[in-house]
Amino acid sequence: MDQLIFYDTETSSLRELNFVQAIQIGSILTNSSLEQIDSFSTLCSPLPWTLITPKALLINKKKEIFDTEITHYQMIKSTYDKWSSWSSSGEAVFISYNGMRFDEEVMRRQFYWNLFDPYITNTNGNSRLDLYLKMYVVGFFYKDIFPIPEKNNQISLKLEHFAELFKMNTQNAHDALEDCEYLKELLSQIKSRLPNFYNEMITTTSKQDLFDHLLVNEVNYLSSYIPSNKTLRSMPFTILAGAEAVNQTIIFNLTNDPNLYFDLTFQELRDLIDNRAESPFRTIGINRTIPSISAQTLEQDNILPSENYLYLQRAKQLRNNPDFIFKVNEIFIDKEKPIYKNSYNEEQIYSGGFPNQINRDRMKNFHSAHSLTDKLSIADSFDDDRHRDFAIRICAQEHPSEISNKYLQHCNALVKSRFSEDGPWPDAKKYLKEGETLLTQLTNPDEKKLVKLAINSIESSRN
Repeated sequence: MDQLIFYDTETSSLRELNFVQAIQIGSILTNSSLEQIDSFSTLCSPLPWTLITPKALLINKKKEIFDTEITHYQMIKSTYDKWSSWSSSGEAVFISYNGMRFDEEVMRRQFYWNLFDPYITNTNGNSRLDLYLKMYVVGFFYKDIFPIPEKNNQISLKLEHFAELFKMNTQNAHDALEDCEYLKELLSQIKSRLPNFYNEMITTTSKQDLFDHLLVNEVNYLSSYIPSNKTLRSMPFTILAGAEAVNQTIIFNLTNDPNLYFDLTFQELRDLIDNRAESPFRTIGINRTIPSISAQTLEQDNILPSENYLYLQRAKQLRNNPDFIFKVNEIFIDKEKPIYKNSYNEEQIYSGGFPNQINRDRMKNFHSAHSLTDKLSIADSFDDDRHRDFAIRICAQEHPSEISNKYLQHCNALVKSRFSEDGPWPDAKKYLKEGETLLTQLTNPDEKKLVKLAINSIESSRN
């Protein structure tokens, strides 16, 4: 690990992930000692086919997006170029807060729509860390020595509430760059207060490193957060895997006695696995951040659960039964579901297949081409409809006064469908209603102005 890259996004919506546009991106580069080296903050105008929801604008307050001339393509290209430059000298860890569920997926789609590699954060030696998930562990095991925010007598894992505990000014919370500052401070606090956990966390950000760690440590603990009642839980587990790291790994809940399952037939075992409420088996994605901690780290910090000796014995029984592990893995492999193609290009980042080398070369040539004629020529050469569609959209953004009616009609049809037709994208009628409801509830005149801006944006796009 040579570099740490903190990042955050502000977006057009909080839902409909496949159609969410990033409107602001903030990022900070530090070295491994958390000393800041560089930073940037950039925002852009909404895409013509993007619906800015009233609640999202009310939260991020980015009214400047309606006045800037920076296009979405320009913002994403500058971000991709900057991140590529930052991570070119060695392995970089991209750090987000709730990124596995939201920001990471948003950025992958922004890069995909703009013909850039969507996997920059976890390829070429780079890896990812979602600090939000790791706070499940901190909140459960270290609450007596690490400050955990409370609101209305319940724990809160919101980043801005941690920032308040650390005496940071949160007046500009939900600004992408400001949130990166909070995130950097939170990691710094973990490093100074919980050095053993920090070391485990920062050395297991890649899939292979995490897999090796889980394999060597026979007992680990997986924490979870229950949003409905704001409570934290933790479960002892061991992985049931071979020597190869794959994206999905099977784990066994060590609060169960494995002797109860060793003699089950293949069908009985399959029926048990199908019964999620009773099954001691589940899968975790080790290509992502998981909210885990090893028994070894807990022992170093003198907070190892007293039952760990029993869990260790059970883990050893499982590890010494390779035939059973093989049988369980066979059942899970057989249960894997096929991936079906989604209907719209924006949704097909995972289901539409990866671009071949020819199309990757065309994408590079597209970005380096200066004239509209050259860009359109390359756009027409793509043999994947998705890439051709995205290239045309980019050309319409960058050359609105030069592009022909043929391509403008293509983009106008897209705007019409996104604002006037039913689909998986944000529903214009629903969000207009949301805006009207907010106007009756809000008393702050500045907040009302933000909601009205969003309403006007939706109405103008529908006409």
